[in-house]
Amino acid sequence: MTRRFLIITFAVLAAFACATGDRADKDEEEEDAVEVQAMRYSASPGRTPVGVIPSASLRDAKRERDVSLTIDYPTRGGPHPLIVFSHGAGANGRAYVGLSSHWASHGYVVIKPTHPDNVRLADLAASDFRERVGDITFVLDSLDALETKYPELKGKIDRARIGVGGHSLGAMTAIQLAGARTFHPAPVSYADPRVKAVIAMSPQGPREEWGLTRESWAEIKTPVMFMTGDRDAGMEGEKPEWRREPFELSAAGDKWLVYIPGAGHFAFAGRTGITQEEATRPTHSAIDDPSNNPLSPRRMDPNRVPRGNMVDDLRSITGAVRALSLAFWDAYLRGEAKGTEHLEKSKDRGDLEVKRK
Repeated sequence: MTRRFLIITFAVLAAFACATGDRADKDEEEEDAVEVQAMRYSASPGRTPVGVIPSASLRDAKRERDVSLTIDYPTRGGPHPLIVFSHGAGANGRAYVGLSSHWASHGYVVIKPTHPDNVRLADLAASDFRERVGDITFVLDSLDALETKYPELKGKIDRARIGVGGHSLGAMTAIQLAGARTFHPAPVSYADPRVKAVIAMSPQGPREEWGLTRESWAEIKTPVMFMTGDRDAGMEGEKPEWRREPFELSAAGDKWLVYIPGAGHFAFAGRTGITQEEATRPTHSAIDDPSNNPLSPRRMDPNRVPRGNMVDDLRSITGAVRALSLAFWDAYLRGEAKGTEHLEKSKDRGDLEVKRK
């Protein structure tokens, strides 16, 4: 009797221990998943090693145009979603390294073409916009050729999951591929059904000479994230609010706005746009003295409470840009609920504004 009691007791305890152990293992797995998600949507690079082809090139025979490319790609696994990124005026495909390497380390192939118009801005015409869009569509048309010419890309690119990003003039390039129309001299759309999601950093609002009207964004059905900040003024004296208008004027449905206090035009390229000496001064001094800052300081908000110096601000801003852009790509190129969940939770952040419509 005593022996039977001991056996039963031991069995019950063993079963309880197993159940407790299973529960502990499950709790630990859930905690690990939360930790991994928190690390993914941060400024920290991913765990995937990144390969770089710094000087790739393709010949567009139809347009008699050589297109130079810089390509960041995950060295492990595949196929991976593709992001084609269009640079701003004065930049080139070798810029934006912080963004492209970050995305690649989290499992994306990133192709950055150099547009030949990169040194001009004042005399840009409709033909320049057409050629910029043409560079992106040519890249998308040439993925097989890229894999043949650069074997390290073989099997790396998922043709069904393609996103386009861009900064400044590149934002206009990207948003045109999402379906934004220009109306000068006649209505034109460059919407590309292969493009499943777009991120437009420092986008342009209505500008008559470029054919951008209040109707330009009305028919965009592609998911878009617009990113700007309260120091991101336009080149023609437009206030930072001008760059919010594409979000406000776009059709509802998977449109996101990220508005970052302290973010100037060059912050999305990972730069302050000022000298190293000026960057270490307290933020308010650069605002109060217009001679300190070429980022249109007279149009900045002098009432913004500085977080420290501009180097600290830039670190915070670029961290937010990396985390939120990655969550957007995950949500709309990978179809991952965790990406959408992170974006939704970001609406409650007190240090920036995140909106969806």
